[in-house]
Amino acid sequence: MAELAYLLIVGAIAIQIPIGILMYFDAKRLNLKSPDTYWLGVIVPAAGFIVILYYVSERKRLPKKETDNS
Repeated sequence: MAELAYLLIVGAIAIQIPIGILMYFDAKRLNLKSPDTYWLGVIVPAAGFIVILYYVSERKRLPKKETDNS
């Protein structure tokens, strides 16, 4: 049973890290306010999948950086 739990945790982290990296670069490309927040939210083992779903569903409406045109 311990081996299964270990395998599930390692598997979840192995999936979440590449997705987090992709989300970070996508957030930077979209010029979002704090792209590192999404990356850090994804690598949390239990809540990472919730952050992924939130980001994908709301990515066009997330706050963007202010542009200084002065």
